[in-house]
Amino acid sequence: MIKPLIFAGTTEGKEIALYFDNKNIPVVIFTATDYGKMVLPELKHAEIITGRKDYNDMVAYFKSMENENIIIIDATHPYASIVTENLYNAAKELNIEYFRLLRPSTYESGAKEFESIEEAVTYLNTKEGNILLATGSKELAKYTGINDISRLYPRVLPDEHIIKNIKDLGFILKNIICMQGPFTTLMNEATLKQINAKFLVTKDTGKAGGFDEKLLSANNTGAELIVIKRPYEKVQGHNMQELINIIEEKYLRA
Repeated sequence: MIKPLIFAGTTEGKEIALYFDNKNIPVVIFTATDYGKMVLPELKHAEIITGRKDYNDMVAYFKSMENENIIIIDATHPYASIVTENLYNAAKELNIEYFRLLRPSTYESGAKEFESIEEAVTYLNTKEGNILLATGSKELAKYTGINDISRLYPRVLPDEHIIKNIKDLGFILKNIICMQGPFTTLMNEATLKQINAKFLVTKDTGKAGGFDEKLLSANNTGAELIVIKRPYEKVQGHNMQELINIIEEKYLRA
């Protein structure tokens, strides 16, 4: 029997874990944070390992599992490009089957796009008005380049470690919005109106990440939507159904 190692961090990661659990196939799930572990669904056949892993950590763990028929499923966030690169290279070095589970983009048009956060900050410094930051907490330090930090309203997960880090960066405490997404269009609209936001900054998070609702809420409230473009995917990936089809054909059919 295969032993899937699932690197989670997305809704798709939860879904593929549930798929294996329903088939009574034990898995190992890797989450970067304790919060990531907490929001996983209840699973009967899962070992959960928490903490960020670098390339050497990955290689060492994969080697420790050499007597098991492991496969690697990379269900990390589309913007976690370094993690994906490390997983792919570690799997290639050790000749382990690797699968990239993609989150399809739903974005077509209607926003101002930037290749990086730094480019978006430069643009926002030429504008006035409050800014709802809906890009997560990992790279908030880059937004401290905004000329007036009181304009910034970061929306982040309700995690005490994240809140402390944001405070340490100099963000105003009363501006921090702690909520678990994804959010409805109405919730986004209410937030934009409450903070009188002129800009909504987000990543291309796809349907599962609530991107469509962000786009619609910005249109409905007159806020300008700023999108940080996805990194280029260097490895071939599959959507959920494609990956399930491959697994069933290759591993589960007698």
